[in-house]
Amino acid sequence: MSAEFSARAWDLAYRRVVGHAFRRVPFYRDQWVAAGRALDEPEPTPSAALAGQLHRLCPFARPFDPAGEPSLWIGEARILREALTLVGAPRRTPVLEVRPAVLDRRTLGPGGPRYGVLLGPDAKVVNEARRRALNAEALELATTAGRAVVVGDRQALDEVLPRLDGVDVTTVERVSLAQAAAGENGTLVHDPHLGYFAGRASCGRIHLLWRRFHARRAGQVTTVSALRRRPVLVDVIPDDPPSGHTPGTCPEHGTPIISPL
Repeated sequence: MSAEFSARAWDLAYRRVVGHAFRRVPFYRDQWVAAGRALDEPEPTPSAALAGQLHRLCPFARPFDPAGEPSLWIGEARILREALTLVGAPRRTPVLEVRPAVLDRRTLGPGGPRYGVLLGPDAKVVNEARRRALNAEALELATTAGRAVVVGDRQALDEVLPRLDGVDVTTVERVSLAQAAAGENGTLVHDPHLGYFAGRASCGRIHLLWRRFHARRAGQVTTVSALRRRPVLVDVIPDDPPSGHTPGTCPEHGTPIISPL
C-alpha cells in the first residue's frame, strides 16, 4: 500500500469519469432524461441492474462490438494481480482462478505471474471427463511449480483443492462486500460487474484498489466507480452490500477503505 494517495486527486478523477459518463455514455445520458434535468452525479445503480446493459455502458463513439472484442465483464488481468498484492499473496507464484468458463490468458499482465483457469462446480461442461481435460493445463502449471495461489469462492475452493495434493497452495477466497465485512483477512472483494475492487488486508480493514476505483457515500448507500474501465461504471452499488458501512481512510496506511459507520 502506498503513501502516494491524494484524496483531492482521487475525487478529481471521479469527477472526470462522471463528466465523461454524462457527455458520452447512453446509460448515464438517459438518467438526465429520466430526471428531466442535468444531474451532478449519476443515480446510484445496483450492480444487478447492469445485467444486459453492456452496449449502453460504452461511449457513443466507441460502442461495444461483440464481433471484435471479448465480453467486457471479464476484467483486466492486472486488476487481479493488484488485488492479490493488496492482500499479501505471494508475488511470483502461479495463480489459478476458479471461473465458470475457460479464459485464454497465460499471465496476469506483462511481467506478472503465470495464470491458469480451473473450472468450478458451476461451469457448464459436457461431462466430468471434459472438465478434467480443460483443467489439466492449469493443474500442470501448479504441479510443475510446486506451488500456487488459488482464487475462488468457498464452495469452488473446496471442490478443486483435493486435485492439488502435493502442491504448496495459498488460498484466496473471493467474497462479496458483506462477506468481507464479516470475514477474515486475506479475502478479495468481487462483484459480478465491477470485478475485483477491494480486499481485506492484513490490517483487518477492507482496502479499495484506489488507483482503479473510487467510493463515496450517496444517501444511505456506498457506491463504487471504476476510474479507468471499459465499460463505464459510475456509482454502482456492489452486489450484497453490508449495512452501516461507508468510505473512510485507513489510519495505518492512509489509503481508502470501506469501514463501519
